[in-house]
Amino acid sequence: MNYQDLYYFIQVVDKGSLVSAARYLDIPTSTLSRRLQAFEQQLGYKLVHRSSKKFGLTESGQRFFNSLSPVMTELEMRSEDVNSELSSLSGDIKITAPLTLGHHYVKPWVFEFMEINPRVSVEMFLSNQNVDLVKNSIDIAFRLGKVTLNDWISRPLMETEMVVVATPELMQRHPKPQRPEELAELPLVVLKRSAFWRFQDPDGHAVTFTPHAHLRTDEIRFAVDAVKQNLGACCMPRYVVSEELESGELIQLLPDWSMEGRTMHMLYPHRENLPVKTRALIEFVMDKVAQAKV
Repeated sequence: MNYQDLYYFIQVVDKGSLVSAARYLDIPTSTLSRRLQAFEQQLGYKLVHRSSKKFGLTESGQRFFNSLSPVMTELEMRSEDVNSELSSLSGDIKITAPLTLGHHYVKPWVFEFMEINPRVSVEMFLSNQNVDLVKNSIDIAFRLGKVTLNDWISRPLMETEMVVVATPELMQRHPKPQRPEELAELPLVVLKRSAFWRFQDPDGHAVTFTPHAHLRTDEIRFAVDAVKQNLGACCMPRYVVSEELESGELIQLLPDWSMEGRTMHMLYPHRENLPVKTRALIEFVMDKVAQAKV
């Protein structure tokens, strides 16, 4: 069925004549008449009586139009519901983020936003795998590192500093490294996405170290627990172990060497008319990041 011709038929009936409907649709009356005739041929029966003096529905046309009324009413109601949701702070938002990043940063942002906007519902996908944003109808995604996606806007939020950490107990058993290559003398816990550890010395000279894993994992909290159990030293974001470093439970190795960090990005679809709820959360996150930098 040609749904545009169906729409034309409905407008002809609503406006009461081909001339009025053509004026409303901003198309020639002759074009509208041909489209209506083609629609009748597709259906296999006449829908309207047409003459120069009067216009009216055939018996088949009246039955057909009457059968459409409940459907049109439902469509109008659904359209009003969607328009209301898109133009108000209500409805569902789907968000995805890596596990640790989601727990440390995204979770408190989302919780506070939902407290302020109780009519907003959130579906959260936390995964260290790259969730298919289109397939899962994601509204906002948080990612670490470089991200390039067509039709998606990527907003940089903050830099994550990387550090190599170990327990004081482990370092009592091994010589404390003075250069990145000396890390090879230690047992190492390695995150799967950190195959290379990149350092810069105080003079800005770059050194790349390839760690040989005593234990390998894709989950940062597991890595932190392994380090605490003296299973090895590990390179990870500072925010993950900030409390342990402050308390002295863990110590930073090679503190005079800086490490290449990764940028945290917020991604959302490249649309001119983003739903109000989505735009509000985007602005909320940007405000939170700006406040944290002050």
